[in-house]
Amino acid sequence: MRYLLILLLCAIPLLGQDVPEAPSHSFFQRDSRIRMGLIAGLIAADGITTQHILNADHGWEMDPIARPLVVHGAGGQAAASVLGYAVSIGGAYFFHRTGHHKLERVMLNATIAVEAECVTSNLVQIGIAGH
Repeated sequence: MRYLLILLLCAIPLLGQDVPEAPSHSFFQRDSRIRMGLIAGLIAADGITTQHILNADHGWEMDPIARPLVVHGAGGQAAASVLGYAVSIGGAYFFHRTGHHKLERVMLNATIAVEAECVTSNLVQIGIAGH
């Protein structure tokens, strides 16, 4: 749910503009690969810290879409993580294929922002960060 909200908030300023799109490029160009790697690392860190919170602190998953999977341990967490990664990269690829290269970058950048916030929030809750 957070992904969609962040994406919509980031895309609103772009919708009314009549600015030409960036020239066509490869989906797997260097900056996109870096973003995809960051997303994978952040999703992994989010999964690890979420499982720590669930197991050690008896917390709960805040994402209502991932919650049914995450409560089943590491296997469910891995499934939720793979689905989250697929939605992010798949959405960016959809924008790429339809010629919306700015939205492609917005999708990847918004995912990085959301996942960084999730990891930071988890670390603060665990007590590692924020002191």
